[in-house]
Amino acid sequence: MHRSLARLTLCLMVIAAAHLASAQQNTIEAPHPVSVFPFPPEAQYPFRQDMYRAMQLPDGRVIALSVARSADYQQTMQARYSTDAGETWSQPEDLFQWPKEEGGFALFDSLVDHDGEIHIWILCDANSGILYPKSQEGTPTRPGQILDIWYARSRNGRKSWDKPKAIWKGLGSDLLSVIQLKNGRLLLPFSYAKPRTWDKRGGGFLDYTFVGAYSVSTLYSDDGGATWKQSPAEMVVQTPDLHTYGADEPVVIELKDSRVWILMRTQRGRFYESFSTDGGATWGPVQPSKLISSDSPAGLIRLKNGSILLFSNACLRYPYAYGARNVLHVAVSDDEGKTWRGFREVARDPFRNQPPTSRADYGLSYSFPTVLTDGRILFSNWVESGRQRTFRRFDPAWILETKQSTAFANNADDWSYFGSKGVGVKQDGGANVLEIRKADADWPAAAVWNFPRGATGTLKLQMRIAPGFGGARLMLTDHFSVPWDTEDGIFSVFNLPISPTGEITPDAKLTPGTWHDVTLDWDTTARRLRISVDGKQAANMEDNRRADGVNYLRIHSTSAAPDGGLQIRAASADVSSSWPAAK
Repeated sequence: MHRSLARLTLCLMVIAAAHLASAQQNTIEAPHPVSVFPFPPEAQYPFRQDMYRAMQLPDGRVIALSVARSADYQQTMQARYSTDAGETWSQPEDLFQWPKEEGGFALFDSLVDHDGEIHIWILCDANSGILYPKSQEGTPTRPGQILDIWYARSRNGRKSWDKPKAIWKGLGSDLLSVIQLKNGRLLLPFSYAKPRTWDKRGGGFLDYTFVGAYSVSTLYSDDGGATWKQSPAEMVVQTPDLHTYGADEPVVIELKDSRVWILMRTQRGRFYESFSTDGGATWGPVQPSKLISSDSPAGLIRLKNGSILLFSNACLRYPYAYGARNVLHVAVSDDEGKTWRGFREVARDPFRNQPPTSRADYGLSYSFPTVLTDGRILFSNWVESGRQRTFRRFDPAWILETKQSTAFANNADDWSYFGSKGVGVKQDGGANVLEIRKADADWPAAAVWNFPRGATGTLKLQMRIAPGFGGARLMLTDHFSVPWDTEDGIFSVFNLPISPTGEITPDAKLTPGTWHDVTLDWDTTARRLRISVDGKQAANMEDNRRADGVNYLRIHSTSAAPDGGLQIRAASADVSSSWPAAK
């Protein structure tokens, strides 16, 4: 049994010695990989195989759960343990078996409750073949597509397990969040399919619109998982087209005032939200939130200091996932989700410089974080490019940093310029510079850089235009979009064009071949941008649209033909003025 796992050798990924030395010298640990589990060579379903979900145990160890599938399709819940915050892990240990005769099991979530016991929720295809086609000799117990929700829990200090049982039947979707409320209630948000089409939109007001094929609800238990009830609420979100899900893959967190906040994945460029005042039994109106997101789920967790940590793909205007998953963002709120800071790239797809493969689900998304005993965050992503599952770790204080700079000493891995030609790091006078040059009329030339978000701040660039420069646009904005985004000038918060002659404003002009210090001071509350060149104020500019702050620099060549381009020798951002207490 477990022959595929028997051939799986645990691969520990320890970052480079120089990086380790640097991390040890700093008091704030920046995000970095700490360990990697490669998929077995014969894994047929890499998205579902070895989907490690880590949780902090009360005894100080970290547990990582996964579902192992043997050659005869027996599925076993397994655990690995770490005593060094995810750096190394034990070999897998069997916890219990999911009932083979019931079908394929996958796509689970879990929690450690107030008493230190583990609860697990998982989807089962009831032999319909959705999770594991032709997985066994069993036949479907019901016709059609099926993804029931099953549940199991530990007892006696995690030494024994209750017999797994089905707690909901239907066609569910990925389980990405579960919490235990202060009063002990177990609350599971989930999405499920509804028989809606454009011809059968749902009746009543829904006949005037379309809310997709999925709805959101919650299951809850007040007796430790013995019995379960479903909320009567059916939460839906209108879709931008006729062929997508609607509201999907919800996550929840209990607020300090005892309300429960739910965030739902949508295809509308942002999360939608609702609030419950009775522990998730009933829900208020579904409304758009202020949080930008591609068609990807959120991750929510409460930090040790009481703040809320958010994982999201704040990415827009790209066909895949209605915005892309090339970068993963984290932000933190200390006022229960009213305002946020950070929106820093906690991880970038290591394969983003390559065209997407034909395989579905690429990039980085579906984050599962846990708060370690010392307050640091350990997380994995169920969607991760490459045949591996990576654990990453960071100190949440990193999100609160207010300054960021780059001088390209380590190339430009903190920049995104995939899909471009003529963009990259080159040597210039013994130093590295980032060149952005239109090299091919049929290819874009653009680069994107992330820094901590601020309503006010200063961006400084050491910049030079080359002879034959054909024009470019500098932009400040509040979200990621692919470098070649043809509408970035429309949706950016501030746009600063540079003419082919180097003119930034009527009073400021860049001289070809000369390095200039370009400073951009912004204030999104006052809706203005002040531009200075070589210490001389050049102009003030109004914003292009309202925003709560900016956290991205975009540089996009506007030349129609190959040109000499421009170079960036250094870039720095400072948003300390947005957060006076952090100065």
